[in-house]
Amino acid sequence: MRFIGREYELKELNEEYNKGNFALSVIYGRRRVGKTYLIKEFLKDKKGYYFVALESNALINLSLLSIAVYEACGNLKGLPDFLDFESAFRYLFEYTKENRIVFVIDEYPYLAQTAEYISSLLQKLIDEYRDNSKLFLILCGSSMSFMENQVLAYKSPLYGRRTSQLKINPFNYLDAAKFVESYSYKEKAIVYGLTGGIAEYLTFFNDNVELKTNIINNFLKTSGRLFEEPTNLLKQELRQPKTYNDILFAIAGGSSKLNEIATKLNMQTGGLTYYINSLVELGIVEKKTPVLDRKTKRPVYVIKDTMFRFWYYFVQKGMNLINMELGEIVYDKQVEARLNDYMGSVFEKITIEYFEQRLRKGKLNFIPADYGNWWGNDKIRKQESEIDLLAYDESNNNCLFAEVKWRNQKTDETVLKDLIEKSMNFGCLDRYYWLISLSGFEKFTKLENVELIDINDVYEV
Repeated sequence: MRFIGREYELKELNEEYNKGNFALSVIYGRRRVGKTYLIKEFLKDKKGYYFVALESNALINLSLLSIAVYEACGNLKGLPDFLDFESAFRYLFEYTKENRIVFVIDEYPYLAQTAEYISSLLQKLIDEYRDNSKLFLILCGSSMSFMENQVLAYKSPLYGRRTSQLKINPFNYLDAAKFVESYSYKEKAIVYGLTGGIAEYLTFFNDNVELKTNIINNFLKTSGRLFEEPTNLLKQELRQPKTYNDILFAIAGGSSKLNEIATKLNMQTGGLTYYINSLVELGIVEKKTPVLDRKTKRPVYVIKDTMFRFWYYFVQKGMNLINMELGEIVYDKQVEARLNDYMGSVFEKITIEYFEQRLRKGKLNFIPADYGNWWGNDKIRKQESEIDLLAYDESNNNCLFAEVKWRNQKTDETVLKDLIEKSMNFGCLDRYYWLISLSGFEKFTKLENVELIDINDVYEV
């Protein structure tokens, strides 16, 4: 499979490598996001070794590490295992006094849990050898909380020893589109929503067959690659997966405030907070606050991972029919009719990323101090209102207001009129308006401060 995206990450790793001296790079990100593929691409033209720690005991990991160190240091075979981890790592550091190699420890949290002193040991050896070692050491892990708290945090023994760190995020909508090049822009956007930009999930979609077939084959069959993926991830990452499953089901059903979720599940709000925070740490749930009121004590919680959102909208509710191998009926009767509703929030997410692309390319009228969704009391219309994207600068002189429409009909001027009315709640000197539409626009009166943006514009930015 061809390597897609990650140009920035590869550039950073190669620049670090080309310095020639000791380097410690920390790479982390959620499972399936493409960390391994990135590192292996980086290793292609370099001498080194890729070691994967196991969720096992110290003896087994030491034996596997011994083989890896010997292989990295000259393809030595048949030698006895090192007596301890310090001997293994010291051998590696000694060898790299004269030799430039890359040594990767993937699933570093497993190794550190095997022997809790590993981080302290590496600290000691780095301090001893870094002035005369050519080792490029990469520590990689999928446990976000462990990597951030036990490797990168101030209290970690390794604090201050890293020379670079990379958090590998899901692909944005533009890079995700490269996995299904023959699809239309609309289909590419749907695939982005179905996968959340996760690299491994994107590889499951074959753009030589119609999108409906891909959705059925991946989600709506018991043999589908994504049929049980959320359930399996919750079991892998968290204790009490049933509780987390119930929380996600409640959020998918429309409960967005902490007290609403607690009431739905018959739980105490205080007891719920721990579970919600764990889902936020994993990037599955997002704690959202409105632009201009980031310190609100009434945040809302939404399912951030759009693959999870699709699964809870459609797969969990259609489980009985899917287990009877009636996935096509689930698609025809449930998915197809509600897919546009599901894609509304996905298209909002894509719009935020489109805005960021414009920002990077200097194609905005001002530099924003903050941007995102806004909701709250509309004093002009005396009701609660929402704005899909609101951006403003530090002086609050410039504001951008955007309305996003994922629907089969063209967008007309009434949508702009509604957006302008909502914008009057804000004291901006200069106001700019975006209408972003899947299906294009009816005839509009041309206004200098209004941009009409269709899906072609979004993908051809």
